[in-house]
Amino acid sequence: MTREFKGVWIPAEVWLDDRLSLTEKALLAEIDSFTGNGKSFYKSNDTIVEEYKVSRSTISRAVKHLSELGYIDVVSDGRSRHITSRTGRVVKMTSQGGQNEHAEWSKRTPTNTIDKYRYNTRKEEGVVMPYDSDDFRRAWQTYLDMRKAQHKFQYKTTATEQTALHQLQKMSNGSEATAIAIIAQSVAWCWKGLFPLKQNKNESTGPSDGSLIEAHLRNLGTNT
Repeated sequence: MTREFKGVWIPAEVWLDDRLSLTEKALLAEIDSFTGNGKSFYKSNDTIVEEYKVSRSTISRAVKHLSELGYIDVVSDGRSRHITSRTGRVVKMTSQGGQNEHAEWSKRTPTNTIDKYRYNTRKEEGVVMPYDSDDFRRAWQTYLDMRKAQHKFQYKTTATEQTALHQLQKMSNGSEATAIAIIAQSVAWCWKGLFPLKQNKNESTGPSDGSLIEAHLRNLGTNT
């Protein structure tokens, strides 16, 4: 699988499609960079997981979702999987032609509309969660809310929040349950940072299903 790789470009119609996650937009752009002249994208999910630093289930859902929306075609021959972007769904960025296409699109679309989307969209939409589940998102949002209330602190940029999430993923050794327990520990003790789970010989780390966070919130409610 060879290509003259100069990066990937995400067309406006894909970038502005609010049905797609940031991971799905990036994956679609990469798939499209391989497509054409009889070539297809056939990286395995394990390879994509290693490159994107997200869970395998996130990639599986992303491929399925892009297929359901008609952005890609997926064909398996029993030994390997071949993915191509569906003709006409993604505007390609070839050397000069792609740039001209992008310029023409910019003429048709008011610049202030693009700028409004780019700069006024909620910061969280640009953050890629290491675990793609509602339980993790709720736990992380609870942690953010606690830090803002207790420490008057919030991440200034998407990049700094993304770094914290990557560190949490490493600290939890890739386990979502452990990551949620680490978050719950910080919320319960109103810690500004995230730290490895504390565990004495005769005590456990407590539940990792989010109930510790819920109990803490209930306590806050009764004390206010």
